[in-house]
Amino acid sequence: MSADLCVREDELLEALGRGFIGVELEEHVAACENCGELRLVAGALLDERVEAIREAAVPSAEAMWWRIQLRQREAAQRAARRSLLIGQAATLAFAAALIAVFFGTDVAAGVTEALASLSFSTPLLFAIAAGLLLAPIAGYVVAHEK
Repeated sequence: MSADLCVREDELLEALGRGFIGVELEEHVAACENCGELRLVAGALLDERVEAIREAAVPSAEAMWWRIQLRQREAAQRAARRSLLIGQAATLAFAAALIAVFFGTDVAAGVTEALASLSFSTPLLFAIAAGLLLAPIAGYVVAHEK
């Protein structure tokens, strides 16, 4: 055996992990300096692990049940909000289609007249563009506030 390595170190680690060291291995550990040191260090680490597991704070069954119920309720609320948003979008699209079908020519003529009467200046175009860009963002922020 060399001074740095013992061929039975892996066997010793497995035995320490199982919590049982046989008589033959115990005699080897007593005779081998490397294995004796390994047993001391690994044994202390395993003892710390066992103690940490024993002292770990495990939540009660009631707390876990409450957390599961809360997560399920939040998931159901998200799904309901998503369904409502889809329904609102479909209703808005249907209403716009009905308006276009029944009043399309009248509305188009009115919009054309209104646009013709306006004189588009650069600040007005910037204001309209800003409004068109910020309106969806503001709607998103309002819809997703808690």
